[in-house]
Amino acid sequence: MRLVLHRKYKATSTLGRLLLGQKQLCFTREPPKACFGTGKDCLEDGVYELEPIHSEEKGWEIGIGEKGKISSYTGDERLESCSIYPVTCYRADGTPMFTKLAFLQLMERLENEWERGKIVELQIVSEGIPYLLESCLEQSYS
Repeated sequence: MRLVLHRKYKATSTLGRLLLGQKQLCFTREPPKACFGTGKDCLEDGVYELEPIHSEEKGWEIGIGEKGKISSYTGDERLESCSIYPVTCYRADGTPMFTKLAFLQLMERLENEWERGKIVELQIVSEGIPYLLESCLEQSYS
Protein backbone atom coordinates (compact mmCIF):
# COMPACT_ATOMS: atom_id res chain seq x y z
CA MET A 1 0.00 0.00 0.00
CA ARG A 2 1.38 3.41 -0.92
CA LEU A 3 0.20 6.75 0.44
CA VAL A 4 1.12 9.90 -1.48
CA LEU A 5 1.71 13.23 0.23
CA HIS A 6 1.32 16.22 -2.12
CA ARG A 7 2.61 19.34 -0.40
CA LYS A 8 3.35 23.04 -0.85
CA TYR A 9 6.08 24.98 0.90
CA LYS A 10 5.18 28.10 2.86
CA ALA A 11 7.51 30.33 4.88
CA THR A 12 6.02 29.27 8.24
CA SER A 13 4.95 25.68 7.54
CA THR A 14 4.59 23.07 4.81
CA LEU A 15 0.98 22.18 4.00
CA GLY A 16 -0.14 19.04 2.22
CA ARG A 17 -2.82 16.52 1.32
CA LEU A 18 -2.36 12.84 2.14
CA LEU A 19 -3.91 10.57 -0.49
CA LEU A 20 -4.56 6.88 -0.93
CA GLY A 21 -5.14 6.48 -4.65
CA GLN A 22 -7.58 9.25 -5.55
CA LYS A 23 -9.06 9.47 -2.03
CA GLN A 24 -7.88 12.18 0.35
CA LEU A 25 -7.30 10.80 3.85
CA CYS A 26 -6.43 14.11 5.53
CA PHE A 27 -4.55 17.38 5.26
CA THR A 28 -1.06 17.63 6.74
CA ARG A 29 1.12 20.21 8.39
CA GLU A 30 4.92 20.10 8.67
CA PRO A 31 7.79 22.45 9.55
CA PRO A 32 8.93 24.68 6.67
CA LYS A 33 11.68 23.71 4.23
CA ALA A 34 15.15 24.24 5.74
CA CYS A 35 15.98 27.07 3.32
CA PHE A 36 13.46 29.32 5.09
CA GLY A 37 15.89 29.44 8.02
CA THR A 38 13.60 28.46 10.90
CA GLY A 39 15.96 25.86 12.36
CA LYS A 40 13.40 23.11 11.74
CA ASP A 41 12.85 21.36 8.45
CA CYS A 42 10.55 18.95 6.66
CA LEU A 43 11.46 15.62 5.10
CA GLU A 44 12.94 15.55 1.61
CA ASP A 45 10.85 14.24 -1.30
CA GLY A 46 11.11 10.49 -1.72
CA VAL A 47 9.59 7.14 -0.75
CA TYR A 48 9.70 5.99 2.88
CA GLU A 49 8.47 2.87 4.64
CA LEU A 50 6.01 3.51 7.48
CA GLU A 51 5.89 1.50 10.71
CA PRO A 52 4.11 1.85 14.05
CA ILE A 53 6.25 3.04 16.96
CA HIS A 54 5.38 3.48 20.62
CA SER A 55 6.95 5.40 23.47
CA GLU A 56 5.77 5.94 27.04
CA GLU A 57 6.15 9.70 26.59
CA LYS A 58 4.14 10.21 23.38
CA GLY A 59 2.17 7.00 22.90
CA TRP A 60 1.62 5.68 19.36
CA GLU A 61 3.21 7.39 16.39
CA ILE A 62 4.06 6.32 12.85
CA GLY A 63 7.74 6.09 11.99
CA ILE A 64 8.80 7.38 8.58
CA GLY A 65 11.86 5.38 7.60
CA GLU A 66 14.88 6.24 9.74
CA LYS A 67 14.25 9.97 9.59
CA GLY A 68 10.89 11.12 10.82
CA LYS A 69 7.45 10.42 12.21
CA ILE A 70 3.76 11.10 11.84
CA SER A 71 2.16 12.09 15.12
CA SER A 72 -0.75 13.94 16.64
CA TYR A 73 -0.31 17.71 17.01
CA THR A 74 -1.82 19.20 20.13
CA GLY A 75 -1.01 22.80 19.26
CA ASP A 76 0.92 23.28 22.49
CA GLU A 77 4.32 22.28 21.13
CA ARG A 78 6.31 23.57 18.18
CA LEU A 79 6.48 21.61 14.95
CA GLU A 80 9.36 19.11 15.19
CA SER A 81 11.86 18.58 12.37
CA CYS A 82 11.00 15.75 9.98
CA SER A 83 7.53 15.32 11.51
CA ILE A 84 4.20 15.23 9.72
CA TYR A 85 1.00 16.14 11.55
CA PRO A 86 -2.38 14.99 10.15
CA VAL A 87 -5.12 17.63 10.16
CA THR A 88 -8.84 17.17 9.47
CA CYS A 89 -9.43 20.78 8.40
CA TYR A 90 -8.33 24.38 8.96
CA ARG A 91 -10.08 27.45 10.32
CA ALA A 92 -10.20 30.56 8.13
CA ASP A 93 -7.14 31.94 9.97
CA GLY A 94 -5.13 28.79 9.17
CA THR A 95 -5.38 27.16 12.60
CA PRO A 96 -5.45 23.35 12.25
CA MET A 97 -8.53 21.59 13.64
CA PHE A 98 -9.23 18.02 14.79
CA THR A 99 -5.60 16.94 14.59
CA LYS A 100 -6.01 14.09 17.09
CA LEU A 101 -9.02 12.77 15.15
CA ALA A 102 -7.09 12.90 11.86
CA PHE A 103 -4.17 10.99 13.40
CA LEU A 104 -6.42 8.33 14.96
CA GLN A 105 -8.28 7.78 11.68
CA LEU A 106 -4.99 7.44 9.80
CA MET A 107 -3.54 5.09 12.42
CA GLU A 108 -6.66 2.90 12.30
CA ARG A 109 -6.44 2.68 8.51
CA LEU A 110 -2.77 1.70 8.60
CA GLU A 111 -3.16 -0.77 11.50
CA ASN A 112 -5.37 -2.93 9.29
CA GLU A 113 -2.60 -3.12 6.68
CA TRP A 114 0.15 -3.89 9.19
CA GLU A 115 -1.98 -6.62 10.83
CA ARG A 116 -2.22 -8.33 7.42
CA GLY A 117 1.57 -8.17 7.08
CA LYS A 118 1.48 -5.54 4.31
CA ILE A 119 4.24 -2.99 3.74
CA VAL A 120 3.01 0.60 3.91
CA GLU A 121 4.97 3.27 2.05
CA LEU A 122 4.76 7.05 1.94
CA GLN A 123 5.72 8.88 -1.23
CA ILE A 124 6.35 12.61 -0.72
CA VAL A 125 5.94 14.89 -3.72
CA SER A 126 6.38 18.67 -3.39
CA GLU A 127 5.43 21.56 -5.62
CA GLY A 128 8.20 23.98 -6.46
CA ILE A 129 8.63 27.11 -4.40
CA PRO A 130 6.53 29.76 -6.15
CA TYR A 131 9.13 32.53 -5.93
CA LEU A 132 12.88 32.81 -6.08
CA LEU A 133 14.48 32.50 -2.67
CA GLU A 134 18.15 31.81 -3.37
CA SER A 135 18.68 29.53 -0.39
CA CYS A 136 15.75 27.37 -1.58
CA LEU A 137 17.20 26.93 -5.04
CA GLU A 138 20.30 25.16 -3.69
CA GLN A 139 20.03 21.38 -3.74
CA SER A 140 20.23 19.75 -0.32
CA TYR A 141 21.59 16.24 -0.17
CA SER A 142 21.06 14.80 3.28
